[in-house]
Amino acid sequence: MADFLNHCFVCGKEVDPQTTKKNMEINLPVCDVCSGTEEEKKAVADLNEGMADGFVCGCI
Repeated sequence: MADFLNHCFVCGKEVDPQTTKKNMEINLPVCDVCSGTEEEKKAVADLNEGMADGFVCGCI
């Protein structure tokens, strides 16, 4: 995806960021077709799971 703010994070369909809902957990746009579906929940879980990959606390 060229610009993730202009695409549904679940299906990749282009959306208008001014009128499209955002998933409140990850603050990314989600189209009306994907909103509230199992696919959206799975996409959120996948993104949350990989969010800390490669990061290490600097205090160690």
